[in-house]
Amino acid sequence: MLDVLILGRGFIGKYLEQLLEAHHMSFKSTTTDGRDGSIKWRLPETQSFSPDKGSFSVLPAAKAVVITFPLQGEAPAMYLIHGYLDHHASTDTTVTPQWVYLGSTRPFKEVPSTRYTKPDISAGGPRVEAEELIIKSFNGHVLNLVGLWGGERVPEKWSRFYTEKEKLRNRLKDRSLHLVHGADTARAILAVISKPDPNGGRWLVSDKHTYDMLEILIGDPRIRGFLEELLKEEDVRKLVGADKIEDIKMGESEVTLRIDSSHFWKQYGIEPEYLYKIGALDPYKGV
Repeated sequence: MLDVLILGRGFIGKYLEQLLEAHHMSFKSTTTDGRDGSIKWRLPETQSFSPDKGSFSVLPAAKAVVITFPLQGEAPAMYLIHGYLDHHASTDTTVTPQWVYLGSTRPFKEVPSTRYTKPDISAGGPRVEAEELIIKSFNGHVLNLVGLWGGERVPEKWSRFYTEKEKLRNRLKDRSLHLVHGADTARAILAVISKPDPNGGRWLVSDKHTYDMLEILIGDPRIRGFLEELLKEEDVRKLVGADKIEDIKMGESEVTLRIDSSHFWKQYGIEPEYLYKIGALDPYKGV
């Protein structure tokens, strides 16, 4: 039996594989095309009430199953979990895995939000329903992650989301950005697998810092041009507390902590290791 099965290698799975290998733990990952030695598998798009055991026959038994892709509601979550369990029950393999599901912090609107904050269903939609099911019905662990970064995936490139002046105007109203490196996310997953709560639960995971999105974006000449135009408006000048770009105060002291993940790091006795710095190279060099 494997130590860990990763459903959906993706961005996080690559970091998690490296960490598990370093800890001499057995694992397998799935991808939709079976590349790089992974298992070719995807959750069927059409999900009947009774799962097709055949669609789960390629998934090996594991002590822990990490789900990295979003589940749109209770039905697909039930389909996946029962399909996996039923398949292995039919092969006389006793499998009672620990379920770890990766979600986002989008549904958390309270300022600041902690692991005890109730997620906003209207903001999270069916994904929150899946999370609640995994926690309450299967004693699973849900890690709600902030913005992921690492390698080529860096916040400086996110200026592409601000293709027009109005989008920047809206971002100025809330410049807070929370991040967590892929490697620290993998460490968080391993911590939960190594020291699970028998009742499961929900954790918010970030690197405990708050970044200023404007400070990151301002290095893009196009964004700087948008801001210069916006500063011609009195309400924007009041919003940023300055008449020109050079006088705008930027940095962590100028933004609001919205996601408080301190409970997680304290509970598991570890700290995030890979912090983001504008323009700096990724500090992660492998395990």
